[in-house]
Amino acid sequence: MNRLALISGESTMKILPLLLLQIALFVGFGWVQATPELGGSVYSPDKGVICDKVSGFCVDQYGISMGFTKEFLGQDAETKLMEKINQAGTEKFDAARYTFSNSVYCDSEQRTCFEDYDSDNLASDYIQILFPE
Repeated sequence: MNRLALISGESTMKILPLLLLQIALFVGFGWVQATPELGGSVYSPDKGVICDKVSGFCVDQYGISMGFTKEFLGQDAETKLMEKINQAGTEKFDAARYTFSNSVYCDSEQRTCFEDYDSDNLASDYIQILFPE
């Protein structure tokens, strides 16, 4: 059998699934490896999303997201978040500005995050996830 025959046909059919598996593992684990550790109850379950189990909400680049809250924290978290919004009043609720349970404060309209509300120190890991350039 010549070398060209080894590259095509049955050999390719054996190699192709392994190659696809390697690509899937590289792509799948690439985000996990590239995601900074946020620590505690605050984590990034997907590219561009940060969730806080203690505070009970998830955010994306636009602010607090009911959809991501439900997807990553569950229906109960979404229901509790809606109750909090209704108690505060929808006119007073600002989904673009929020503080995580670890005191990190973000402003989605300004596209920035700080170590806490009164800090000038940027929370660069959060900025990197939520507002990538």
